[in-house]
Amino acid sequence: MIPKDTVDAILQATIIEDVVSDFVQLKKNGTSLRGMSPFTNEKTPSFYVVPGKGMFKDFSSGKGGSAVTFLMEHEKLSYPEALRWLARKYGIEIQERQLTAEEHAAQTERESLSNLAAWAQKWFTEQLLQTGEGKSVGLGYLRQRDFADATLQDFAVGYCPDTSWSQPGALAEAAKSAGYQKKWLIASGLCKERDDGSLYDFYRGRVIFPIRDVTGRFIGFGGRTLKKDKKTPKYVNSPESPLYDKSRALYGIHLSRNAIVREDRAILVEGYTDVMAMRQAGVEHVVASSGTSLTIEQVRLLRRFSKRMTMLFDGDPAGLRAAIRGVDIVLAEGLDVKVAVLPDGEDPDTFAKRLGSEALMAWLAENSRDFIRFKIDLLDEEASDDPIKRTELVRSVVQSIAQVPDELKRTVYVQESAGRLGMQVEDLLAELGRQAVARLEKEAKAPLPSLAPQREASIGAPRLTGRVGRSGREEDLLRLLLQYGRHKITIELPDDGEDSKDENGDPLTIEGTLAEFMLHELDTVGLAIRHPVVDRIVQHFRESILNGHIPGPEDLGMGDPEVAELTADVLVTEFTLSKNWLERHGIEPETEEHQLKRALEGALHRLLLDEARGEGFRIKSRLQELAEDPSTSEDPALEEVDLLRRKMGVSKRVSKLAKHFESTILHTLRPEDAKKKA
Repeated sequence: MIPKDTVDAILQATIIEDVVSDFVQLKKNGTSLRGMSPFTNEKTPSFYVVPGKGMFKDFSSGKGGSAVTFLMEHEKLSYPEALRWLARKYGIEIQERQLTAEEHAAQTERESLSNLAAWAQKWFTEQLLQTGEGKSVGLGYLRQRDFADATLQDFAVGYCPDTSWSQPGALAEAAKSAGYQKKWLIASGLCKERDDGSLYDFYRGRVIFPIRDVTGRFIGFGGRTLKKDKKTPKYVNSPESPLYDKSRALYGIHLSRNAIVREDRAILVEGYTDVMAMRQAGVEHVVASSGTSLTIEQVRLLRRFSKRMTMLFDGDPAGLRAAIRGVDIVLAEGLDVKVAVLPDGEDPDTFAKRLGSEALMAWLAENSRDFIRFKIDLLDEEASDDPIKRTELVRSVVQSIAQVPDELKRTVYVQESAGRLGMQVEDLLAELGRQAVARLEKEAKAPLPSLAPQREASIGAPRLTGRVGRSGREEDLLRLLLQYGRHKITIELPDDGEDSKDENGDPLTIEGTLAEFMLHELDTVGLAIRHPVVDRIVQHFRESILNGHIPGPEDLGMGDPEVAELTADVLVTEFTLSKNWLERHGIEPETEEHQLKRALEGALHRLLLDEARGEGFRIKSRLQELAEDPSTSEDPALEEVDLLRRKMGVSKRVSKLAKHFESTILHTLRPEDAKKKA
């Protein structure tokens, strides 16, 4: 358990833009920061961070809240895990009491696997650097590959001793001695179980390459055998687990993410040592797909840091054709993809070490080609004059072009490809259309009667949203309280004759904060807040005002994810008023901030109107019930008279409140709101 004073220290040290920028590339947008959503697949950025309020809001997924909320949502951490993550980032020591055996057993699978992975990495590294076998076998191999100590340290490389089949696994025995349970050793893939129930080390006799997530946390391992046995797989990797999802992991991303942002490009290679060698050579914006074919999730992870990618292949023709088949997903995600093919006999490891940083970057700049052009050149040589192969070539090229989401870019690709393939633009467009129909029919699992063109909303077109129902109107009231609670407003006192006027005959006024007036009005009219989170925040305001302090958004939600999420939801907006009205046109639009009194009155009137109409709905329902079954009342006639009297009073209130909005057209009352009692 984390002590409260430590929690407070962590929350006070936390800077939300520092936390979020570990995962999302943020750019200045007025007083906010904006980037691509890390929660959805979007083409136009709608993810906002507001440093002044300590909040984020993702309009594409609806998620929002504080830095703690972000970590809980994005990294799937519990609240204590998120606090520990922040403590590590800001160098705050957490002194927790020793867990009991029951509490230790109750830890989540993810926590247990994460703890085990961190311990295993340290153990593997110790075996490499501090044991005779590790130094002679593992470190000897790495020295032959010319890897420097600093590089091995950056990537936390290790070694697993090569114990015989008849002996207990060295890691298994060490882990059990350290208190790690057998089930976690098996679930993590570090150990396998024999028929007799004993454990052996899955990575025995292998150099270990720890795999980390974007924050640097250890989540899995890759192991390279040093044996010459062809039946032994050269590389093995951790199995899927709640901690490790290979489709979402990129080797080296924790080290390269800042360089990718700086260079505005990611370089993708195939293997662990390729990444290590290029980084050692001074090329830092490089990652590998961790021994798997490139996945959509990996592409989306890279897209958060840059929309440009260079894929570096060796010159093997068979390998090239296999590799380019997976590049369509990169195009589909809207990335600008280039391809560079190494000279024959070279791989990224040897090539980077031979050239060094400057020469390698110059070579990449000169030899990187647009993917579509590269694909045409590669397949055109193979197709030659064979009409069947050329038909397949055209279809393959069009298939790649079809993945590009940008319409203008697709058009340019079609025009250029037509010239290179010796075809008419119209023919390629026709094939593009046929492939689109085929894809839609496959998705619909039925033939399409026609393919009428559909136009999507223009990029950046506003998505109209509104808060509906009683809870929505209470959230609007909360927004005013949070955003303008400390603002001063002036209210005229009620007209009670001469005593309510000054010496000039003008109405007397009183000045106070919006928060004070709002809470006073809620108490005066006896209006109850039904939304539980809104009510918690309002009560917090009441208590704070009694102590002489009016809270702001920065005071809320760090320890309460529900409060943080709602605060971000009502405060962070995707759109701001353009400064051009004043700077370019000399027009100063009237904003809500200029009319706080009117805004407060409007929000309160909407709630009162909602309350009155809800009461009217309940009276009407009771009258109908009474007419159908008088036995439900002890005195039907008397109750009916009372209900009709109340109904007239409610009607007058509704009419009076409606006049405030200069309209008698009212919103439709939702049944679930109408049935609730005040």
